[in-house]
Amino acid sequence: MRFLEKTMAYSPPLIYSKIEGIQSIVGTEAEGWLISVGGTPREMMSRDPSFTYKKLIKAAHLAKKLGAEIMGLGAFTKVVGDAGITVAKNSPIPITTGNSYSASAALWAAADALKKLDLIEPSVNNEKLKSKSMIIGATGAIGSVSSKLLSMIFEEIILCGRNKDKLEILKKDILNISPNTKIMITTNADEYVSIADMIVTATSGAGKKIFDIMKVKPGCVITDVARPLDLKPEDVNKRPDVMYIESGEIEIPVKNKLKMRNIHLPQNVVFACMAETIVLALEGRFEKFTIGRDIEWKKVKEIYKLGLKHGMKLAAISGVNGVYTEKDIEKIRTLALAAIEAR
Repeated sequence: MRFLEKTMAYSPPLIYSKIEGIQSIVGTEAEGWLISVGGTPREMMSRDPSFTYKKLIKAAHLAKKLGAEIMGLGAFTKVVGDAGITVAKNSPIPITTGNSYSASAALWAAADALKKLDLIEPSVNNEKLKSKSMIIGATGAIGSVSSKLLSMIFEEIILCGRNKDKLEILKKDILNISPNTKIMITTNADEYVSIADMIVTATSGAGKKIFDIMKVKPGCVITDVARPLDLKPEDVNKRPDVMYIESGEIEIPVKNKLKMRNIHLPQNVVFACMAETIVLALEGRFEKFTIGRDIEWKKVKEIYKLGLKHGMKLAAISGVNGVYTEKDIEKIRTLALAAIEAR
């Protein structure tokens, strides 16, 4: 497998699938292509970013040749190196990373899960939730904008990252936006996971263990935005009293049904980073919407509103064992309440 992995890393960009059948509720239609660049996250991380840049620029030329007017960077390609800046400078068509919608969908899914679990005190008169949220990988592209948006919703947030100086800078930025938010910073996630009601993981750890799930608070909602995922299925399954979400996926509006090769999601559902490119195409905004590591929280809100305009919906919430049913959620709630009472 390692030999195959290394060999595929040198393959030219390939068309994986054409995408047809997208139709906005306002009537506009879009089509596109999924292009594979061959490299796994492990291969991308083991090489200089320029190796991946060259492949993505070739992919952009292929996309233009096919007729595309914008290209989105999906999965791990959107966080490599400078997160799209170099690729955008050398691409014949506009580039977007999809990170604005990834952040939006992650928080959308987490908020929906919190509401369904009904374990924390609800907001009254638009006041902040009297609860704690934690962002692991807080200084990264998605992590930083998630931190800023969560500071507007939660009374307390916990910022976790590898660099304390960067965390202090982020803390100051957040206090300029939400001066009344209580903010804690840490370089050790295990220090605070036991008190967080919501955890967003957005690291580039590529499978490395980032915290001990056995220390997580019962009833906690964990949203994993990282690609590859930060948590392994075997670890998640140790905590049936915790709701783990593999980020937020988006159900897109279609004419009849979406025609596309399998990406291991339900029918008409795509990853949020893909949905950002689709929304921009439906809106006719062929521009560099999300580029670089500093995502603007205003753009996260904007892409969310544009998505609603065109009929985008939050897909059914999924975890390591597939889509959560109402019965699954009730079971998590029951186990969480029992665990809290036994403390």
